[in-house]
Amino acid sequence: MKRFGFLTITAVILLIASAGSISAQESDVVYVDGWVDMKDSRGDIYELFIGDHLVSGDTVITGEDGTAELEPQQGSRIIITPDTVFSLSERNVDGKKQSVAATTIGQVRFKFNMMTQEPLISTPSAVAGVRGTEFTVYAGADGSSMITVDSGAVEVFGTESSVYLGGNEGVEMSAEGQLGDKFDVFEGKIDFSAWNASKIDSMMADPVSALKMMNVSLSKMLDEMEEWGKMHEEASAEVSRLREKQKALIKDGKVEEAKTLESEQLKPLEITSSKMVINYRHHALSALSMRQHVLGAFYLRMKTAYIRNTDDSIYRDFLNEYQGAVTVFESRTEDYLIDSDY
Repeated sequence: MKRFGFLTITAVILLIASAGSISAQESDVVYVDGWVDMKDSRGDIYELFIGDHLVSGDTVITGEDGTAELEPQQGSRIIITPDTVFSLSERNVDGKKQSVAATTIGQVRFKFNMMTQEPLISTPSAVAGVRGTEFTVYAGADGSSMITVDSGAVEVFGTESSVYLGGNEGVEMSAEGQLGDKFDVFEGKIDFSAWNASKIDSMMADPVSALKMMNVSLSKMLDEMEEWGKMHEEASAEVSRLREKQKALIKDGKVEEAKTLESEQLKPLEITSSKMVINYRHHALSALSMRQHVLGAFYLRMKTAYIRNTDDSIYRDFLNEYQGAVTVFESRTEDYLIDSDY
């Protein structure tokens, strides 16, 4: 069992699961067509059916003929189209739990009907905040993404800037998180298949450069993971120090002082530390999803394309870059992921 600070990874998962039952973005499955799988926070995978209930930590994976429709709240809908990977998770933002609806690859359409708190919307390259909105998220095979709005308002955050989108507006984000210019768009006028095919063509034309851009996005997720992990480790060390101080007070008969230390310092710090766990787990699992469904799919596409020409210099360079990325990923996530995550 891996340990990180004063919490075991198992305890972390239980903590997140219990928190999710209270504040996570939960959704009922109201429609399923074709083959749709669901992977839960324990790593178990099973076929998704109408009537199932999704909570934080669950991932929906649709096949080439699969579609699923979720109802997070009456009057609101999340429509997951074929060949899509979509997950529900949590982050802690400014001391408050914030639900996250993430599209790793594929197309997801959202309609939020004035929910109490809409989730953050994320892709491998961008994060968006919404309010009473109908919009669509497109996550490309190359790690890039696009968001188009039918009505309402969306603020899209890239690496260095943000942009507000109103009705009939859209924006693209590169795999590195760079925002493009806003453009006009009308409902139903975006062909995801054609858009994604153009991304794949560009990837295959220069696979090494495309992979390097994906790795930039992946590295940012890992940086966030490690930053929260470091803060959690420091908080854990302080908790341990305070626990020893509390024991010493009790041993000296200073019971009231020990109780004050518990209520004023220990408990608040433990709560803060648990929030850090939620955040580093969020970023670790986001990075894993990108590693599996974006980089992994790229690897399989290249392997198929060069099956009769494995000595080609482009293919060899790609394999070297890919293996380097996998090695870095595995070394950096070793303390943050467990077998059931995969």
